Amino acid sequence: MEIGLSIIFIGLLVFLAHFFAWLFGFVRIPDVLLLMCIGIVIGPLLNIVPPDFLGEAGNVLVMLVLVIILFEGATRLRIDSLKKASFGTVSLSLTSFLLTMAGTGILLSVFAGFSTVSAFLIGAILGDNAAAIVVPLIEKMKIREDSRATLFLESGLSGMLSIVFTLAFITSLEIGVLHIDSVVFDIGRMLIMAILIGTLAAFFWSLLLNKVHNIKNSSFTTPAFVFIIYGITELMGFSGLVSIIIFGIILGNMPVFIAFLEKRHKFLYALLRPQQLSNKELSFFCEVVFLIKIFFFLFIGISLNFDNIPILFLGLLLTLFIFAIRIPAVLFSIPKSTPKFDASIISVTVPRGLATAVLALIPLQKGLEGGQIIQDVTYAVVFFSILLTSSLIFFIYNTRVRKIYEHLLPVFSENPKEGTPEYPEKETKKEC
Repeated sequence: MEIGLSIIFIGLLVFLAHFFAWLFGFVRIPDVLLLMCIGIVIGPLLNIVPPDFLGEAGNVLVMLVLVIILFEGATRLRIDSLKKASFGTVSLSLTSFLLTMAGTGILLSVFAGFSTVSAFLIGAILGDNAAAIVVPLIEKMKIREDSRATLFLESGLSGMLSIVFTLAFITSLEIGVLHIDSVVFDIGRMLIMAILIGTLAAFFWSLLLNKVHNIKNSSFTTPAFVFIIYGITELMGFSGLVSIIIFGIILGNMPVFIAFLEKRHKFLYALLRPQQLSNKELSFFCEVVFLIKIFFFLFIGISLNFDNIPILFLGLLLTLFIFAIRIPAVLFSIPKSTPKFDASIISVTVPRGLATAVLALIPLQKGLEGGQIIQDVTYAVVFFSILLTSSLIFFIYNTRVRKIYEHLLPVFSENPKEGTPEYPEKETKKEC
């Protein structure tokens, strides 16, 4: 593609993204699906842009996008919502991940001829609920704040579980032994240390913000610090994504901590003078996320492979299974006070994305047997899960599919009527 045409295309893409976001408010077709479809057209279908057009830098750039999207989404979560969502989040993360991993492993080993460890390896890889797709979707949906927090935090925890179990199964393939006790220990260690690093980093940065705000053109200093925290946490062997989520949550709720210090510890407040993120910075983060989201989903569409029909069919079957077992996971995990509509949305919000695709590369890079098949099956699930999530959200908003899901989820409370205090209107102060 010529440079002039490429620049025109990028400009048109930004306008299209605004149009897609506006369109969601009327017909509830998720903009992420439409952006991904554009990537499929210019990538696998027309071959205008090859999948490896970014080379080795592609994975790094996409990971930076994921970090920024997670951080910006975390700054929107409020402590009261997190308190309501905490039990449901942990329970949903564990239940959904374990059912996905175990069910996929059994299906592939019994019916598809995969070895037991390879089958469960694919199950572990597919256990991650893609944060970079979940976050943009839930921001546009009219669900309660605690339901939104549950989906957001689940995407972070499931990513950590997926990484730990995937690496454990890969190691077992290499040495021939699987140590379950070491897997459980690694999960606890990664979670605790990531939370500690994110917490300390957030309070440290709040003390520096007073000076940072005096620097000219300093809006991107906070995202730069986010990159540093993520990198340091990963280099230490812990979950960088979890640390970024905690970092964003604390910074986003800093006014609560500041008010507490002013009221209870005035001397400490006068000594430290912690600061909160300015409205200008929050608005800037929203704009950055909007722009990078466009190219992230375009990149996913470009990277998909449609050459192997049997593998695509297997990926479709696994995707349908993942969506099916999500229903009992929601029934078991989510508080029964959750409205049926929210429970329905949580049941269909199970896309797989970047982390899944990256983890699928590891067996191939290590030269393990079946590495190419593992990657191809995983990429097929990534595509179908995003497609099915986006489609079901549209159907739940606009068709009788909503009634079907609410019938499958009878234990949850009736949906609040529009105009009542319980109706989940979005707060305008949180909009970009």
